[in-house]
Amino acid sequence: MKYPIILLFLFFSLPSLGQTIVSGTLMDENMQPIDNVSVSYKKINAVAPLGFTKSENGSFKLQLKVNETDSIQLIFNHLSYAQKTVVIPVKTASYRFTLAKGERWLKEVKVGNVPVFKRKDTINYNVEAFSGKEDRVIADIIKKLPGIEIEGGRILYQGRPIQKYMVNNLDLMEGRYGMINNNLPANAVKNVQIVENDQPIKILDSLLFSDRASLNLELKKFTSTGTGKIGMGAQPMLWDVGVTPMTFGKTFQMLNSVQSNNIGYDAAKDLRAFYTGGTFFGSQADMGDGPSYISLRDLNSPEFDEKKWLDNKLFLFNTNVLQKLKNGLELKGNVSYYDDTRKRQGFTSTRYYTSDEILVNSERIDNRFRTNVLDAGLLVEKNEKKIYLRNTFKYHKRWNSDLGNLVFNQDTPIEQRSAYTDESLMNSLSLARFLGRQLVNISSTIEWHNTPQRLLVSPGQFEDILNNGMSYEQMKQSVHYKGLQWNNSLNFVRKLGNWRLSPNIALNYDRNILDSDISIEEDHSEKMLSDNYQNAVKNSQMQLSLNLGLFWENRRWKFNLSAPYGINYFNSEQKNVKTLSNVLRNTFQPSASLIHLMNSKNEWSVAVSGRNHYGKLNNFYDAYIISQYRSMQRYDTKVLGSSDLKTSVSYRYKNTLKANFANVDYSYSRESRDYIFASHLDSLGRVNTGILDRNSLNESHSLNAGLSRFFANIKTVMKVNARTNWTQMDYLLNEVMARQRMFNLGGTLEVINNFSSVISGEYKAAFGHSMNRLAEGRENNIIYNNHFLNVMFTPLAQHTVILKSSLYNNNIPEQSAQYFFDGTYRYHINKWKTDIELSINNLLNNNRYAQQYSTDYQLIQTYFELRPRQILVSTSFRF
Repeated sequence: MKYPIILLFLFFSLPSLGQTIVSGTLMDENMQPIDNVSVSYKKINAVAPLGFTKSENGSFKLQLKVNETDSIQLIFNHLSYAQKTVVIPVKTASYRFTLAKGERWLKEVKVGNVPVFKRKDTINYNVEAFSGKEDRVIADIIKKLPGIEIEGGRILYQGRPIQKYMVNNLDLMEGRYGMINNNLPANAVKNVQIVENDQPIKILDSLLFSDRASLNLELKKFTSTGTGKIGMGAQPMLWDVGVTPMTFGKTFQMLNSVQSNNIGYDAAKDLRAFYTGGTFFGSQADMGDGPSYISLRDLNSPEFDEKKWLDNKLFLFNTNVLQKLKNGLELKGNVSYYDDTRKRQGFTSTRYYTSDEILVNSERIDNRFRTNVLDAGLLVEKNEKKIYLRNTFKYHKRWNSDLGNLVFNQDTPIEQRSAYTDESLMNSLSLARFLGRQLVNISSTIEWHNTPQRLLVSPGQFEDILNNGMSYEQMKQSVHYKGLQWNNSLNFVRKLGNWRLSPNIALNYDRNILDSDISIEEDHSEKMLSDNYQNAVKNSQMQLSLNLGLFWENRRWKFNLSAPYGINYFNSEQKNVKTLSNVLRNTFQPSASLIHLMNSKNEWSVAVSGRNHYGKLNNFYDAYIISQYRSMQRYDTKVLGSSDLKTSVSYRYKNTLKANFANVDYSYSRESRDYIFASHLDSLGRVNTGILDRNSLNESHSLNAGLSRFFANIKTVMKVNARTNWTQMDYLLNEVMARQRMFNLGGTLEVINNFSSVISGEYKAAFGHSMNRLAEGRENNIIYNNHFLNVMFTPLAQHTVILKSSLYNNNIPEQSAQYFFDGTYRYHINKWKTDIELSINNLLNNNRYAQQYSTDYQLIQTYFELRPRQILVSTSFRF
């Protein structure tokens, strides 16, 4: 309580301060007034001034804000006059002073690169101030910057994802910024800029406030640059080759990349889109894969360096072009393709917690995945103060062919084969312009998917359900999904003083067709199962929604209110029988947020939202579908409804002068459903899932905090992050209703030092504790405590040794700490901007990695087989 009390004390003390006014006249020896004299005051013998002003026509006025002192010092400074200091009492009075002529010599001042500075809403990080000899690409710099984090390739500023990633104020990659981040040479960048409260749509700049941040790379010059690499190695035969040239001009930008490797580097993740455009108009749709109903039983990916475990063969091509025309129109095009083959091997032990027993099953897994992905897109955009036009066309195709060999409980071999294909098209249009003082926006997005898929399991499973308890040779699940979505909206924005009115009307249509069947093979003869195992579903949903948005803002307060109301019609047909006929459901989803900019350093916000919601019909079927070799489900015909409440409170602090950033976020959510997923688990861990008309409740609290600071005198960045959440949810297992309670606590500490030119390093510690309580007091706990230390030695100018070590601890019984060590020797050729490296990965030749995680009513321990020790000789260059 002490902080609110202090604030109240200061508030009521304000009227008593600042009431003393000192004024006066400054004259030279000829009794002429002196302009532009700096007049400051401070306590007697103090160092820091308390306030200052400048004289105009020889006159000055100061409002004193001091107490607990009787006298102050006035100091007068001017380059053409001798400095003068006088002591006066603290009381309202007027004075007249005479300054003597005299020359003032300034001491030599050395101006260096300020590490972090702010200009208007833009925070500038000087790249040279954060650079070390080990840094090669701009991602190496960005991950060090205080206030910024990189999680899985996604960039966060003060805990929130950035909404734009630009180079010289142009967005070439449209969210796929990993390709730039991991290939743009760091020495080509002058400043990394964070643009706070950025409104990327210029026509909205004077209408709607934005609390989102964008990132811009300010290059040293408009240039063509890039990186390349050639590497060969052994154990097994290794290669890593690629070249990524890029051009960044005033009106033209291009990035091309060709890469291939089998060293465990997933270059395809750089093509992931972390955002898809603007933040207000509804045309910024993204196109992902169609729904997948089947999959192989697999291992969870280890949460550490992928080069130690990813057994891959990757071939990738990517090209991106941006041309800005004289009329302001931007044309963007992209094409990418990759072929990725992966092998995953390991062992998993799964504990199932039911109300009356704990079941344990084990699986030895040996999988091979073959994935091909082709993407192409064309974007036309005009983003100006008076008009906004954006049209995006995308084509996407993904096709997988996967093979899984599994040994269940050490004695039952099972073979799995799956095939998945998704082909899709999307076009998204948004047009906005002013009609008088009224901004009008029209948006329309249409998306189509065709997604066939198939799963084969040998020998067949679920004998009791599928084959009267008799074993059989093979089970085949076939699924074919076709989907069409068409979303349209008409939006208005009108400014009335500090208010903004934004009414909106939308009409959305969603249609999908789902065909599936199950067949079994017995005595080399295939038999199609009955109607209970066949789906022929046609679903459609139409929604008409109305919304009146209200926005209000002044210099320090920002308020936003939205209250969309929707009318939904659902139709469903199963095997030519109407199961839903124009079923009407109403939805209401109000939300409000308030932001207070306390000053240039402090900001807090609060948000609240609620909704009653009905799920889409993609998973709307009442005949069985087998999703994995031991998991099957069917969902009775029902429109699934839920009501949600979400609240959040956030605080942001930044002091750019000291490069100090902090954020705290708390959120609470509550979801009430009119249904519950009901699972039945047999003794072999096989799950049959359906839906029951029974209310269920989920609640969650979460608290996240972050603190980071740059210590310029020792060239060190320190980052601390902490998180915790509490979740309670109802679940139904083996006809027993229970409540699951989960608690998670975790945090990280990171220190990055580049003070010495001979030795530098990074240290990171990560801690986590997860507790899961289930029916009948059953409980499982997961604890981890991991440490990472990277040290770089540069004993000679062109010679560098990099040592990387990591230590993983967890509470898996009989599992000792796991230690990994890697080493690299690098010789740098300055003239050619080239590095020649000899690297040894997994020097200790560890053969497996153990981890555990909890999901629903399961505790899963995974032992993942790692890549053996590998040696790679490579050359990488920048141009």
